Amino acid sequence: MACEILIKTNVHGDGTVNYTHPVPEKDRSGVYKKGYPVTIREYPHSGWGFKEGLPYFVLVRVTDAAVAEVEALINTNFSIPSITSSWVRNVDWEQTAEVASIDGHRMKMWTPNSGSTNLAGVTRDMVENYLNKWNAYVFSTTTNEVVFDVAIFEDDRGSVIAGALQSEGFWNFNVSQIAFSEETYVEDSGNHRVTADYSALQGYIDNPGRTTRSVQLKVEERGGIIISNVGGVVQFDITRSDVFDVFKRDVKLRLENTIYRRQLRVSEATVDNIISNGIETHIVHQKGDVEYRHVEITLSQLQSYIINRLDEAL
Repeated sequence: MACEILIKTNVHGDGTVNYTHPVPEKDRSGVYKKGYPVTIREYPHSGWGFKEGLPYFVLVRVTDAAVAEVEALINTNFSIPSITSSWVRNVDWEQTAEVASIDGHRMKMWTPNSGSTNLAGVTRDMVENYLNKWNAYVFSTTTNEVVFDVAIFEDDRGSVIAGALQSEGFWNFNVSQIAFSEETYVEDSGNHRVTADYSALQGYIDNPGRTTRSVQLKVEERGGIIISNVGGVVQFDITRSDVFDVFKRDVKLRLENTIYRRQLRVSEATVDNIISNGIETHIVHQKGDVEYRHVEITLSQLQSYIINRLDEAL
């Protein structure tokens, strides 16, 4: 039982050597670099293509493990699904304080896979606009950490500040023409009964039926339960956990982007060694003869081949 890992060289399909995208972020997140694992297949694999040999690719054959065993090793050692996984910023959360009487919360946001140079860390500049759209406000920041305050409906300590349920972030459109009121709030369950008068919306005047359906769909998509929706006024129940679920999904969608096309790689020297000293085979395709070079290693040896970009001084 064995498998093969296809590894990129520095020659690209059009013959360009060491291609670099002019936008650094796109170069990191989109371009295959020398040493990147591109795919993994069980051995023997008869489907390597015309351009999956030299000078574009080399192969690492793991002689004592199937694909699933390699991926299990990767998952255990690096907490990612595959040897071909990208380095994607992961956002995590923790509540550090709350004021239960108003359903107000102080939250800490950070990334557990920021890397040794904090390339994937979170910053105030990165998240503040998103937070403000949810009526959440930054309290403090340190390296790879943003602490912010948010209330579910409103924060009435000293002055009334609208909360997440009255935000553009929650509704995904401008809510300045909607009048909100909270009918009930059950502290233990976190359930809020909210009335939203959207009759002033231009769309409601032009097409009240379509606007009514649109508002109802938005509430239900966000986990709310409609009590009534008549005459441009909707009343619904929703829990704090529903609101936080939508909030977290929205922020993750915006922040959890690709930092590097691959999180793991092998060294450029390893690629050069395979090209110079690897085992040579030839396969004749319709377009001609293709030379393949591979090296044979064991599963335990594979660990010494792998470089984790999170550990590099990038």
